[in-house]
Amino acid sequence: MDYKTLNHITIKDNFPLPNMEQTIQRLGEGYRYFTKLDLKSGIWQIPIREEDRIKTAFVTPFGLFQFNVLPQGLKNSPPTFQRVMSTALESCRQFCQVYLDDIVVFSKSYDQHLVHMKKVFECLKENNLQLNPSKCSIAHSNIDCLGYTITKKTITPLNDKINAILKLSEPRTLKQANKSIGAIAWYRKFIKKFAEVAAPIHAVTNLTKANRHKFRRTKDQSAAFYELKKMLTTAPLLLNFLDDSRPIILSTDLSDYGIGGVLQREINGETHNLYYHSQLINKAEKNYKTIEKDALAIWKCFERMRSYILGRNIIICTDHCPLCHMMEKKISNKRVERVALLLQEYNIEQVIHIKGRYNCLPDFMSRHPIPEKEEIMDFAYGLEVSQDRPPVLGMAGVTTRSKSKLETSTNQQSIPVYPSTSTVKDATQKFVPHFDITRLKEE
Repeated sequence: MDYKTLNHITIKDNFPLPNMEQTIQRLGEGYRYFTKLDLKSGIWQIPIREEDRIKTAFVTPFGLFQFNVLPQGLKNSPPTFQRVMSTALESCRQFCQVYLDDIVVFSKSYDQHLVHMKKVFECLKENNLQLNPSKCSIAHSNIDCLGYTITKKTITPLNDKINAILKLSEPRTLKQANKSIGAIAWYRKFIKKFAEVAAPIHAVTNLTKANRHKFRRTKDQSAAFYELKKMLTTAPLLLNFLDDSRPIILSTDLSDYGIGGVLQREINGETHNLYYHSQLINKAEKNYKTIEKDALAIWKCFERMRSYILGRNIIICTDHCPLCHMMEKKISNKRVERVALLLQEYNIEQVIHIKGRYNCLPDFMSRHPIPEKEEIMDFAYGLEVSQDRPPVLGMAGVTTRSKSKLETSTNQQSIPVYPSTSTVKDATQKFVPHFDITRLKEE
């Protein structure tokens, strides 16, 4: 659904996401047992207040329909969902962290963990929120969360965000060596002793046309190449945590073989990287028009980096100028329009054009892509429910400016009050538990 117009007049919900660094550090404070719970179809469990549902209406060959729950594409869906989850699990804050639809329960003993899990399940049951059993991990000694593997004693970064760099093969020809050093050289002002480390590669790439046949690979070049890769994937150039004080920047590019993207932040005038991504494009995608492939590169990076960028302010940098207005105006291309619709739920501040010569690393990564098994733009729609009523926590996720003024003038709240405890208990519900704590046993 195209909600560009609705998003434009909707008052932004500024409810913050949890601080990623603080979340990880808290989970690493010596806890022995971890449980990771995942909600079933996340935002589709949150109802919209009845008077706002008409704003989500859409036309189909079978008639006019409207959403009763938060749809994907509304700019307030992520912060509204975080607000609901934080409120629902407010009483579990001492042993539970909530990051959108990911819930992590942590304890220092097994018996304590059972008590904590029971409390969390009771809160979810009380608010009629369903879990997805296939994506839940119960009472583990380690857990993957927000790009890290966490155990009782260690916090280890996952390699997902740097695999695109780690898997870059060593250049074997003069042409490959020139391209690799050119891509990395953009960061020379941010990397100490860059010229010194890269000297062995420069020595064999700065050859005149008549002397190019003298190019030879040596151990010094190999060592320099791997040292430069290490610099790209470690601090200070690579940041481990996001800072929400300023927008994050996503730069993307494509080639005839694949797509590449780098997620970045500027700190005191210096560029720091957060995530690298590259992947091959399939046979059908190679036949896409240039504008379609550039749009595909943007979407694939968003899809892979979702946990880093959902709910945060983003600036997209692309070297394809026609895409700069894809979030504001309708583009007469079905594939590009499809990508624009998928990106509606993200807080995209602007899409800006940069010249190709300033987009070095994404360009290089797109020419050295990593094979991926993922399907293109493929995710499930709809929600299978086993309950007689929706969750009890409803939100005003699509309050428009005119609606807010009207409510203010009539002394009404723009966001409805949550139902009282008595309302929750009196409502009839059919709860189908997915887990039985008594069946768990310590291994």
